[in-house]
Amino acid sequence: MALPVSVLPELTSPVYSAVVDSGVFLKIAKNASESFPASVSGLLLGLDANSVLQVTHAFPFPTSDNNNSSGSGYANNDDSVNPRSKSNLKYQADMIRLLKEVNIEANPVGYFISAYLGGFFNQALIDNLLAFHASNPNSIILVHDVTRSSHGTVSLKAYRLSESFLETNKSSGGKFTTESLIKNGLTFLDVLEELPISIKNSHLATALLQNLDQPTFERENDPSSLVQSSVLSPNFDSLDLSIDPYLEKNAELLIESIDDYFTEQGTFNYYQRQLAREQSKVQQWIQKTRSENAIRERSNIPLVPEDDWQKQFKLPTEPSRLDNLLISAQINQYSNQIEESASVAASKLFAIQNGLDIHN
Repeated sequence: MALPVSVLPELTSPVYSAVVDSGVFLKIAKNASESFPASVSGLLLGLDANSVLQVTHAFPFPTSDNNNSSGSGYANNDDSVNPRSKSNLKYQADMIRLLKEVNIEANPVGYFISAYLGGFFNQALIDNLLAFHASNPNSIILVHDVTRSSHGTVSLKAYRLSESFLETNKSSGGKFTTESLIKNGLTFLDVLEELPISIKNSHLATALLQNLDQPTFERENDPSSLVQSSVLSPNFDSLDLSIDPYLEKNAELLIESIDDYFTEQGTFNYYQRQLAREQSKVQQWIQKTRSENAIRERSNIPLVPEDDWQKQFKLPTEPSRLDNLLISAQINQYSNQIEESASVAASKLFAIQNGLDIHN
């Protein structure tokens, strides 16, 4: 079933960066935080010009009551977060039609999802990106991590399928074998390509922020006292040293991903053992056939073709290596998050230690 896509301008060159309107980010963050810990997804609208993908509008897909998070972000199987589900395709078509009526950019340029501690590498994401890429080669996915954003830094990243992944998928017909991975040089680091992203405010939003940043003075019950207040008052939550739960959960998910990796590796090792066993039988059959053909040749009897082993033996089919790539990429994601969190925690502890030394 094709995605509802309006008439797009002819693509002349790939995009190298993404510019997201601040209203789009606020909408994504609002829907993600309200639905947490359940996953949320939606469609991105905009246009690509001068090698820059401009995301100007977005809207979330309706969520169902049974959309419960399983602790791995977008890994649940609920159709309400699947852009290609039947209900969401109809919803997209209706929303795009209404947006066109009010002269709003209605060109789909990808979709967004919410993630839990960076857990978004899975087969569903790849399938959806491939479907969007078929309609618009410059399609991206925006990933907003609510848990990481709650620790003092905004977590919004843009990804698209890499050229090496697309080439491997095309040349192998969607079958990711070891041979195709080696031939195209595809590793877990090359499945997704991260794009530089920037958030842009409109002139009205910038003027509003500048106005809100100006402090106001309010008089309390005591007429002689003045209290300074600001809508954008300083927030010191990012200086909180309570980081153990965050690191603990990251380490827990990392261990789970490593277990999944060993399970996947065990499946591939079993395939290799089965293949070696069958190849040994084939070699024995070929050697036996050659000996028999030598006798037949001396007796002027028709020879037995050596390639007849294909009728006698059936080699096992190699399992797809895509799951291995995705699990490896997920392990790399968790490791990077632990490294970033640990570096921030070390900076805080170093600053506190220096402060104590100066005070003493």
